[in-house]
Amino acid sequence: MKIGFFAVVAASASLASASLADVGVVEATGAFQLAGASSTSYVSAIGASANPRIEGYDFGSVNALTGQSLLLQNWYFENYAYNGGSTPAGAATNNNWLDGANVAALVVTIKTGSTVVSSNTYSLYQTGNSGNNRFWQLAVASQNTNLAAGLANGSYSVEFTSTFNANQWTGSVSQFNATTATSTGSFTVVPAPGALALLGVAGIVGARRRR
Repeated sequence: MKIGFFAVVAASASLASASLADVGVVEATGAFQLAGASSTSYVSAIGASANPRIEGYDFGSVNALTGQSLLLQNWYFENYAYNGGSTPAGAATNNNWLDGANVAALVVTIKTGSTVVSSNTYSLYQTGNSGNNRFWQLAVASQNTNLAAGLANGSYSVEFTSTFNANQWTGSVSQFNATTATSTGSFTVVPAPGALALLGVAGIVGARRRR
Protein backbone atom coordinates (compact mmCIF):
# COMPACT_ATOMS: atom_id res chain seq x y z
CA MET A 1 0.00 0.00 0.00
CA LYS A 2 1.41 3.38 -0.93
CA ILE A 3 1.39 6.06 1.75
CA GLY A 4 1.69 9.78 1.42
CA PHE A 5 3.21 12.20 3.90
CA PHE A 6 1.70 15.17 5.68
CA ALA A 7 3.55 17.47 8.02
CA VAL A 8 1.52 19.17 10.73
CA VAL A 9 1.78 22.52 9.03
CA ALA A 10 2.97 21.79 5.48
CA ALA A 11 2.88 18.98 2.97
CA SER A 12 6.04 17.27 1.79
CA ALA A 13 6.70 15.73 -1.61
CA SER A 14 7.36 12.19 -0.42
CA LEU A 15 7.96 9.97 2.57
CA ALA A 16 11.65 9.89 1.72
CA SER A 17 11.90 13.56 2.67
CA ALA A 18 10.39 12.91 6.11
CA SER A 19 13.84 12.62 7.68
CA LEU A 20 14.34 16.32 6.99
CA ALA A 21 11.28 17.30 9.01
CA ASP A 22 10.73 17.40 12.76
CA VAL A 23 7.28 16.17 13.54
CA GLY A 24 4.45 15.07 11.32
CA VAL A 25 1.84 12.57 10.30
CA VAL A 26 2.35 9.81 7.76
CA GLU A 27 -1.16 8.41 7.70
CA ALA A 28 -4.63 8.94 9.20
CA THR A 29 -7.21 6.50 7.83
CA GLY A 30 -10.66 5.54 9.06
CA ALA A 31 -12.20 2.09 8.69
CA PHE A 32 -15.94 2.54 8.17
CA GLN A 33 -18.88 0.26 7.63
CA LEU A 34 -21.29 2.33 5.60
CA ALA A 35 -25.04 2.05 6.01
CA GLY A 36 -26.35 -1.05 4.25
CA ALA A 37 -22.84 -2.35 3.49
CA SER A 38 -21.39 -5.66 4.63
CA SER A 39 -17.72 -4.79 4.04
CA THR A 40 -15.30 -2.17 5.34
CA SER A 41 -14.54 1.04 3.46
CA TYR A 42 -11.21 2.77 4.08
CA VAL A 43 -11.29 6.56 3.77
CA SER A 44 -8.16 8.61 4.50
CA ALA A 45 -7.60 12.09 5.84
CA ILE A 46 -3.85 11.76 5.21
CA GLY A 47 -1.73 9.21 3.38
CA ALA A 48 -2.90 5.91 1.80
CA SER A 49 -3.19 7.51 -1.62
CA ALA A 50 -5.24 4.62 -3.03
CA ASN A 51 -8.08 5.44 -0.63
CA PRO A 52 -10.69 8.17 -1.20
CA ARG A 53 -10.26 11.36 0.84
CA ILE A 54 -12.47 12.16 3.80
CA GLU A 55 -12.55 15.81 2.75
CA GLY A 56 -15.73 16.12 0.70
CA TYR A 57 -16.59 12.41 1.02
CA ASP A 58 -20.28 11.41 1.14
CA PHE A 59 -20.76 8.55 3.59
CA GLY A 60 -24.28 8.05 2.25
CA SER A 61 -27.73 7.75 3.82
CA VAL A 62 -28.43 6.06 7.13
CA ASN A 63 -31.95 4.68 7.53
CA ALA A 64 -32.41 4.79 11.28
CA LEU A 65 -35.91 3.30 11.14
CA THR A 66 -34.54 0.05 9.74
CA GLY A 67 -31.68 -0.07 12.22
CA GLN A 68 -28.92 1.04 9.85
CA SER A 69 -25.76 2.59 11.25
CA LEU A 70 -22.62 4.40 10.14
CA LEU A 71 -19.83 2.62 11.99
CA LEU A 72 -16.39 4.01 12.69
CA GLN A 73 -14.77 0.62 13.07
CA ASN A 74 -11.22 1.85 13.62
CA TRP A 75 -8.81 4.72 13.04
CA TYR A 76 -5.26 4.04 11.84
CA PHE A 77 -2.70 6.72 12.60
CA GLU A 78 1.05 6.91 12.00
CA ASN A 79 3.32 9.76 13.04
CA TYR A 80 6.99 10.48 13.63
CA ALA A 81 9.35 12.94 15.26
CA TYR A 82 13.00 13.52 14.39
CA ASN A 83 15.77 15.62 15.84
CA GLY A 84 17.25 18.29 13.61
CA GLY A 85 15.80 20.41 10.86
CA SER A 86 13.56 23.39 11.48
CA THR A 87 11.59 23.87 14.69
CA PRO A 88 8.06 22.52 14.22
CA ALA A 89 4.91 24.51 14.93
CA GLY A 90 4.11 24.49 18.64
CA ALA A 91 7.63 23.47 19.71
CA ALA A 92 10.37 25.57 21.24
CA THR A 93 13.27 23.61 19.76
CA ASN A 94 14.21 21.25 16.94
CA ASN A 95 15.34 18.58 19.42
CA ASN A 96 12.21 16.41 19.64
CA TRP A 97 11.13 12.77 19.62
CA LEU A 98 8.30 10.29 20.28
CA ASP A 99 8.29 7.45 22.78
CA GLY A 100 5.87 5.00 24.36
CA ALA A 101 4.59 7.60 26.83
CA ASN A 102 3.26 9.95 24.16
CA VAL A 103 -0.49 10.13 23.61
CA ALA A 104 -2.76 10.68 20.62
CA ALA A 105 -6.49 11.05 20.07
CA LEU A 106 -9.13 11.38 17.39
CA VAL A 107 -11.70 14.17 17.64
CA VAL A 108 -14.98 13.54 15.79
CA THR A 109 -17.37 16.47 15.49
CA ILE A 110 -20.82 16.17 13.95
CA LYS A 111 -22.66 19.28 12.80
CA THR A 112 -25.90 20.21 11.14
CA GLY A 113 -25.16 23.40 9.26
CA SER A 114 -22.96 25.43 11.63
CA THR A 115 -24.51 23.91 14.75
CA VAL A 116 -22.40 21.37 16.63
CA VAL A 117 -24.53 18.32 17.44
CA SER A 118 -21.76 16.38 19.17
CA SER A 119 -17.99 16.44 19.59
CA ASN A 120 -16.23 13.40 21.01
CA THR A 121 -12.58 12.67 21.68
CA TYR A 122 -11.51 9.05 21.27
CA SER A 123 -8.20 7.84 22.65
CA LEU A 124 -5.69 6.17 20.36
CA TYR A 125 -3.21 3.61 21.61
CA GLN A 126 0.21 2.74 20.24
CA THR A 127 0.30 -0.60 18.48
CA GLY A 128 4.00 -0.53 17.57
CA ASN A 129 6.81 1.42 16.02
CA SER A 130 9.22 1.25 13.10
CA GLY A 131 12.31 3.31 13.75
CA ASN A 132 11.06 6.77 14.69
CA ASN A 133 7.54 6.14 13.38
CA ARG A 134 4.73 5.27 15.81
CA PHE A 135 1.56 3.39 14.89
CA TRP A 136 -1.79 3.96 16.60
CA GLN A 137 -5.36 2.63 16.55
CA LEU A 138 -8.63 3.47 18.26
CA ALA A 139 -8.93 2.25 21.83
CA VAL A 140 -10.88 -1.00 21.78
CA ALA A 141 -13.81 0.49 23.70
CA SER A 142 -14.26 3.12 20.96
CA GLN A 143 -14.14 0.77 17.99
CA ASN A 144 -17.39 0.26 16.05
CA THR A 145 -18.90 3.54 17.21
CA ASN A 146 -22.16 4.36 15.42
CA LEU A 147 -21.71 7.96 14.28
CA ALA A 148 -25.41 8.27 13.43
CA ALA A 149 -26.72 7.03 16.78
CA GLY A 150 -29.59 9.12 18.13
CA LEU A 151 -29.57 11.63 15.28
CA ALA A 152 -32.79 13.05 13.87
CA ASN A 153 -33.54 12.95 10.15
CA GLY A 154 -31.45 15.46 8.23
CA SER A 155 -28.10 16.29 6.66
CA TYR A 156 -24.91 16.26 8.70
CA SER A 157 -21.22 17.01 8.31
CA VAL A 158 -18.66 14.96 10.21
CA GLU A 159 -15.17 16.29 10.99
CA PHE A 160 -12.10 14.21 11.86
CA THR A 161 -9.03 15.71 13.53
CA SER A 162 -6.07 13.83 15.01
CA THR A 163 -4.12 15.27 17.92
CA PHE A 164 -0.95 14.09 19.62
CA ASN A 165 1.98 15.28 21.68
CA ALA A 166 5.73 14.96 21.20
CA ASN A 167 8.75 15.37 23.45
CA GLN A 168 11.26 18.20 23.24
CA TRP A 169 14.51 19.13 24.97
CA THR A 170 15.14 22.73 26.01
CA GLY A 171 17.49 22.02 28.90
CA SER A 172 14.90 19.69 30.36
CA VAL A 173 12.30 17.37 28.87
CA SER A 174 8.88 18.84 28.13
CA GLN A 175 6.10 18.18 25.65
CA PHE A 176 4.27 20.12 22.96
CA ASN A 177 0.96 19.44 21.26
CA ALA A 178 0.31 18.99 17.54
CA THR A 179 -2.92 18.81 15.55
CA THR A 180 -3.61 17.67 12.01
CA ALA A 181 -5.82 19.60 9.65
CA THR A 182 -9.52 18.79 9.93
CA SER A 183 -11.09 16.63 7.21
CA THR A 184 -14.85 16.88 6.70
CA GLY A 185 -17.28 14.44 5.14
CA SER A 186 -21.07 14.29 5.10
CA PHE A 187 -23.98 11.89 5.59
CA THR A 188 -27.75 11.99 5.92
CA VAL A 189 -30.18 10.30 8.27
CA VAL A 190 -33.45 9.34 6.57
CA PRO A 191 -36.62 7.43 7.52
CA ALA A 192 -37.55 4.29 5.62
CA PRO A 193 -39.66 5.01 2.50
CA GLY A 194 -41.91 2.15 3.58
CA ALA A 195 -42.38 3.72 6.97
CA LEU A 196 -43.26 7.03 5.35
CA ALA A 197 -45.88 5.24 3.24
CA LEU A 198 -47.34 3.63 6.37
CA LEU A 199 -47.45 7.00 8.07
CA GLY A 200 -49.30 8.36 5.05
CA VAL A 201 -51.81 5.54 5.16
CA ALA A 202 -52.30 6.04 8.88
CA GLY A 203 -52.92 9.72 8.27
CA ILE A 204 -55.56 8.97 5.62
CA VAL A 205 -57.30 6.45 7.89
CA GLY A 206 -57.27 8.92 10.74
CA ALA A 207 -58.72 11.65 8.54
CA ARG A 208 -61.54 9.35 7.40
CA ARG A 209 -62.41 8.45 10.97
CA ARG A 210 -62.71 12.13 11.90
CA ARG A 211 -65.21 12.83 9.11
